[in-house]
Amino acid sequence: MASGHRLGELNFFIPDLLWYREGRAPGPKDPPPYPLPDIAIEVRSPSTWRFDIGAKKAAYERNGLPELWLVDSVAYEVLVFRRSGPRAASFDVALELGVGDALESALLPGFSLPVADLYPE
Repeated sequence: MASGHRLGELNFFIPDLLWYREGRAPGPKDPPPYPLPDIAIEVRSPSTWRFDIGAKKAAYERNGLPELWLVDSVAYEVLVFRRSGPRAASFDVALELGVGDALESALLPGFSLPVADLYPE
């Protein structure tokens, strides 16, 4: 499902991938704009990377997104921005995960994805 999220009057974002906790996802008949997901994932594109890591990240943060993953296919890493708790006002945790690390989230208990698996040889 393509999912658009209105973040301010002029910003309407569609993440490359997203995840909602159980019971939060919009239904198939719900019209956009949809509520922010719990995790938004953006994959590096040459034409949008500066926007993703700058203005889009800031808009997600301002509007309460719990966690953002920026997959950098050039540097072979994943930049993770998250809030340390539900009441954190901003992304107060920033991680730079490389091919020797695993992508994990407290929002996804038991989930672990080696970053190297994102970049097959």
